[in-house]
Amino acid sequence: MKPLELILSAFGSYGGTERVDFEKMRQGLFLITGDTGAGKTTIFDGITYALYGQTSGRRREGDMMRSQYASDTDETYVAFTFSERGKVYTIRRNPAWLRRSRRKNKAGEYALTKESAKVELIMPDGKAFPGKMKETDQKIVEIIGMDINQFSQVSMISQGDFMKLLLASSRERKEVFSRIFPTKIYWQIQNNLSEQEKKLYGQLEDVRKVCQHEIENVQCLPESPYTEKWKEKGSFSDIDNRVLMKLLEEMNEEAEQREKALQISLKEADRLLAAAQEIQEKERRSNRVSEEMKALEDELPQLSENVRAAGAILKEVRSQYEREWPKKQEQWLILNREMPEYDKLSQEERALVRLGKTLESCTVAAERTAKKETETKQLRELLEQEQEGLKNSGVRLAQASQKLEECGEKMSVLKQLWNKKPLWEKFLSEDEAAKQKAVKSLSDYQEMSRRYDSLYEQFIASQAGLMAQKLVEGEPCPVCGAVHHPAPCLNENIEEIVDRSRVDGAKADREMAEKAVEKSRLKCQKLAEAGAELKSGILHDAGALIPDSAELFEGKGFWTTVHDMGRACRSAIEAAKGQWQQAQDGCERFEANGEKLKKLEKEQDALHMDYIKLVQQQAALSSEKKSRTDSLAAMKSKMSFTSKTEAEQRLSNLKREMEQLKKALDKAEADLETWTEKQHLKQGQFGERQQMLKQTELELAQAKAKYSALLETSGWPPETEYCVLEAKREALAGEEKDIYAVRQTNVKIYERLERLLADYGGEQENFARVRHLSRIANGQMAGMVRIDFQTYMQRRYFEQMVDAANRRLAGMSGHQFLLECRELENLGRQGEAGLDLDVYSLVNDSVRDVKTLSGGESFMAALALALGMADVIQQEAGKIHVDTLFIDEGFGSLDENARNQAIRILNELAGNDRLVGIISHVSELKEQIEQKIVVTKTNKGSSISM
Repeated sequence: MKPLELILSAFGSYGGTERVDFEKMRQGLFLITGDTGAGKTTIFDGITYALYGQTSGRRREGDMMRSQYASDTDETYVAFTFSERGKVYTIRRNPAWLRRSRRKNKAGEYALTKESAKVELIMPDGKAFPGKMKETDQKIVEIIGMDINQFSQVSMISQGDFMKLLLASSRERKEVFSRIFPTKIYWQIQNNLSEQEKKLYGQLEDVRKVCQHEIENVQCLPESPYTEKWKEKGSFSDIDNRVLMKLLEEMNEEAEQREKALQISLKEADRLLAAAQEIQEKERRSNRVSEEMKALEDELPQLSENVRAAGAILKEVRSQYEREWPKKQEQWLILNREMPEYDKLSQEERALVRLGKTLESCTVAAERTAKKETETKQLRELLEQEQEGLKNSGVRLAQASQKLEECGEKMSVLKQLWNKKPLWEKFLSEDEAAKQKAVKSLSDYQEMSRRYDSLYEQFIASQAGLMAQKLVEGEPCPVCGAVHHPAPCLNENIEEIVDRSRVDGAKADREMAEKAVEKSRLKCQKLAEAGAELKSGILHDAGALIPDSAELFEGKGFWTTVHDMGRACRSAIEAAKGQWQQAQDGCERFEANGEKLKKLEKEQDALHMDYIKLVQQQAALSSEKKSRTDSLAAMKSKMSFTSKTEAEQRLSNLKREMEQLKKALDKAEADLETWTEKQHLKQGQFGERQQMLKQTELELAQAKAKYSALLETSGWPPETEYCVLEAKREALAGEEKDIYAVRQTNVKIYERLERLLADYGGEQENFARVRHLSRIANGQMAGMVRIDFQTYMQRRYFEQMVDAANRRLAGMSGHQFLLECRELENLGRQGEAGLDLDVYSLVNDSVRDVKTLSGGESFMAALALALGMADVIQQEAGKIHVDTLFIDEGFGSLDENARNQAIRILNELAGNDRLVGIISHVSELKEQIEQKIVVTKTNKGSSISM
């Protein structure tokens, strides 16, 4: 990466815009010098900020880099142009900063608004890279080939940083190398192994705890011979658990045998209980049949009485049915024949109602039509009266239009006059200024003339004095020819001797002042002509409106009069507009009323004709209503009932009474039949129960004989009761259930332990292997150096750095000493080690600690180590070649010889294709290094010169 140009605007100590043109620098060394705090390192900060958005030491954020000398409107940004592999790129980046707003706020003040951070990358084709800030930063790293950590070590070697690296402990170097070299993968490997070890150990502990929990849940049977053995041997072992599992297996076999013996006893008890239950069932059945026979025997007499009563009721109901049914049937037939006449009567009544409603509607319509006709007539009269008042609206409209036009013309003239007021005021101002300038020019001319005249007189006197000094007695005077010179004019009496150049200068000043007077005169004349023309136009426009306008214009009330007339004219226009609008509305209403009157006249005639028709229709409907009323009265006199509803109600009642007679007869017959059937049913059931009782007594005797035989076979007393058997059976069942629960629990525990112990063995082997690898990778092996995997790999880079550093250090130190990476066998056993550094003396063949170096030796060793690190970083970062290198301070601690050696090494480092910049204020370097960038500190910010 080769820098081409750097622009710093309001950045750091630079209040304005400063440009560093690196293309002007020839290859080799160049010096960045200036006062302390002037901003020498800020140049490299600007490059680092442009590339990565951070300063070189990362001690300040980008937001903190805005210059304290910048104004509210000065923009803070860095623009950096560089070439990479023959292609030119430009980066423009600005931090977030507060600028003055472009518009004032409500209070009329300029507020501060925040400008957000931005970055722009211009590619070699001149187009901006299309991406947000994050994508652009990634693209820049991709182009450079280094992140900020690597770039800071390769391109900017700061005394504080590389001296710190020289004297750092192994642990501190490890942290630095972790940020620069790609060794994080090795740390991840050792960390993953450590985490895996912890995880596997935790899993083993979980399995052990689960196994112990299962063992604690194992139960022993009451009075078991294995109880004491289990207390003795029933615990988990990390080595061998076969004895434990064998003992648990024997305990499960014991429980199974005792469970089988109890199941046999339970089956025997179940047979006895079943036989006893059969006897109880037979006895309950016999008692139930006896009770049913007793109930039937009590129920039969009542059924016989119910049959007799039902027969008597049937006889009475049949007699009533035969008396009343024929009479009601005859009445129903007669009334049914009359029903069509009632339909005709209903139709006539509905027709009469409709006729009445029509007559009523016709009457209402006639009254409404008469009322509307009256209202229409009244409205016509009102409109005719209004038309009488509006007939002169046309004349008033013409008068208002004329008035409005006159006022508009007057207002137009007044506006033209008022628009010329600023022109007249401008003329007066310019005329006054021109006159003052003319007076000033005349005064200057007079002063220049007096000065010229005075100098000219002094010049003549000086010339005469000079000639008098050259006069010789007896020789003729070149002016008057006299040979005697009794009183020559000598220069001792002249206050000041004036030469020709001063006279000519005064003459030129006078001529220039004369030209200024002429220029002022011409300008005043031109302004006077323009003012006269403007005044003439104003008086011409005002002549027709303002009396004595010329006299008024010379005074102070002309423009006030124009303003007052304009305001009065505006009021007159508004009044005329109101009159015109009123007259226009009157004309429009006059025309509209005419149309309305014609329409109302037609409506009134139509309403009168409608009223006559409605009156005629009303008379015809009244006559028809009377005729229909008389006809309806004659029809009602011939009917049995006054309405069809009454006739239908009577028909319905007759039908219901006939149905009730029929239902009563049917019910009496059904009741007699029901009671007779029940009597026969109960008599049959009583006979069946007698047979069932005999059969039940026989089965009961057989069940008792069977139960006695089973008791004798099982060894129970002959008179053993059912409750005794049941209690014995429950005790056996409870014991069998408890043993079953214990056996099931222990069997499941055995199965789970079997699986857990199998897994535990495999996990133990895996844990041992991972633990061994983790201790090796993390440097935790007993009796070995505590060097982890990452440090071991970083040691390779460290050895390369030391080799590269020694190639330069040998020459810089005059072959006095070298650096060497401490051998593994010499490393300590406590704390982190592996990246320790020693000094090997070439003079006395001894090794000592690097901290024993003097100040100058430390600087040379640190510089060589930093340059060696830069070489290794470039090599590891894809053979990247950095064309410019900055070295910050440190040369003040070197003597002349060491400084010369360091400069020689840096010149060799620069070669023919690299720039090496030294940031220093050491005065000797200013003499040794020809190319310089000088940073000058002022009260308004620093500036850069090359």
